[in-house]
Amino acid sequence: MIVTFYINNKEIMADSSKSILEVAKENGIEIDTLCCLKDCTGTQECGICRVEDLSENKLLRACSTKVENGMRLNTASRLVQESKKNRVIELLNEHNFSCGTCKRLSNCEFLELVKKTGAKKTVKIDSFKDEFSLDERSKSISIDRTKCLKCGRCVAVCKNKIGTNVIQLNEVEDRLLVGPENLRCFDDTDCLLCGQCVAACPVGALTEISHIEKVVEALKDSNKHVVIGMAPSVRTSLGEHLQIELGKDVTKQIYTALKIIGFKKIFDVNFAADITIIEEGTELIERIQKNGVFPMFTSCCPGWVRFIENYKPEYIKNLSTAKSPQQIFGAATKNYYPAMNNLDPKSIFTVSIMPCIAKKYESERDETQTHNIRDVDAVLTTRELAELIKMNAIDFKNLEDSEADSIMGEYTGAGTIFGVTGGVMEAALRSVKDIVEGTSLENIDYKEVRGFEGIKEATVKIDNVDYNLAIVSGGTNIFKFFQENLVQKNNYHFVEFMVCPGGCINGGGQPHLKASIKEDTGYKELRGEVLYSQDRNSEIRKSHKNPSVLSMYENYINIEKERAHHLFHTTYKNKNS
Repeated sequence: MIVTFYINNKEIMADSSKSILEVAKENGIEIDTLCCLKDCTGTQECGICRVEDLSENKLLRACSTKVENGMRLNTASRLVQESKKNRVIELLNEHNFSCGTCKRLSNCEFLELVKKTGAKKTVKIDSFKDEFSLDERSKSISIDRTKCLKCGRCVAVCKNKIGTNVIQLNEVEDRLLVGPENLRCFDDTDCLLCGQCVAACPVGALTEISHIEKVVEALKDSNKHVVIGMAPSVRTSLGEHLQIELGKDVTKQIYTALKIIGFKKIFDVNFAADITIIEEGTELIERIQKNGVFPMFTSCCPGWVRFIENYKPEYIKNLSTAKSPQQIFGAATKNYYPAMNNLDPKSIFTVSIMPCIAKKYESERDETQTHNIRDVDAVLTTRELAELIKMNAIDFKNLEDSEADSIMGEYTGAGTIFGVTGGVMEAALRSVKDIVEGTSLENIDYKEVRGFEGIKEATVKIDNVDYNLAIVSGGTNIFKFFQENLVQKNNYHFVEFMVCPGGCINGGGQPHLKASIKEDTGYKELRGEVLYSQDRNSEIRKSHKNPSVLSMYENYINIEKERAHHLFHTTYKNKNS
């Protein structure tokens, strides 16, 4: 039913099923909030979004109150402002307000509210430390409960966007404490470690486990040869953390910054993405020739691999055995690179820059080492790279462009689009179709696998045979995919899965965006377009035609039988067995 009402004397017509907050946003009217994100309303108890009902002289929660006919509302009355300030003071009194050492200092939503309302602490708490304060047991996610506002955004995102319901507000000794049930370590639960809860947190309560210190120490160690490479989607988003506009490609500025910081070699994980396609594509071709196991599932996303291990272990056989680009990158830096440059593999310290928190966990898995040497030694999120750049006082905006080091820095357009949902599928199709049909196809834009729908389907003809494909993005869509038994219903041959909605461009390690920006801009589209633009402008757009990768196979990989398998493939196991 359509109703007519007023906000700040502005007449508005809206559906009565909508909340005051929803309608206000649709009409460009600002209402502060802490516990609400689009599609993910938290506790509805933060008390920040109150508005005044002028007809009854009372305050209403904008997030949970539906619009009614004849309402007269004010979003900035004296009553509203006093209420908001008092509520911020209440939250502030329970908050460890040590901003100087907080990772969220530059983009803390709560700090903005404190400044906006002029709130000040009225109660001094000498110490916030107790047995529940800090939990850093996970390899990926850290919890500082002294900063938690109990807004519930992390809980809502885990439930509504990922579907695991792992993170909760637990009642412990008459307190609400954020974390898995019984305050278990995230790694020991069915959590996918995607970090979307971290991305949703408005303060520094949930953060990634830092590897900055590890990297700084390695750079200081004269016995370590420190190399680094960034994932595709890092170049689409790093600038956002450094006051550069959304959708800006900063690839070559990143290379320059990394050289200034002191890394011995600047490589690119896109190089490894091209290797992934060759290895994964070869595996798909073998399955086509042997008529299965179908469908083959991608294995690039460590959150997705945890999903299979924890929730659907019967499908482990469907996973591609190819390592993720991060781990292939690490294996190449510890084997191919030192072999070509007469270096001791044990002296190599490999750093990856990832949009993903689960990559930290992946780097420390038993399965991700080669010849008893760990493939990747440290993983920096996009946010951590930004902090490292700031620590080195680098004027990023004014950096000149530079290039990656050629031996493992050259990549194709196919390697670039890995960072967006559908990109792995499209890159694989470009190579597999060429190889199977023995030709070099010109029409290689598989736009049917692009887009941000949660589940996309397509049929592609390869050598006059139809192959059914699916692309699944977002944890809740992965659950839906299996709950609806789509594997059996649709006879798929190849399926790409990414836990984060939209793929790596929206990873849990990407820069924090204000809630208003996340909701009001097509930030995923802007980030994705950077990758598609690089692809369109690349001289080489197929992974199996990357000259540097071909040189690696010719001069190193193919000279020893099974070397590719030993370096670039792995196996996974049922975590519940």
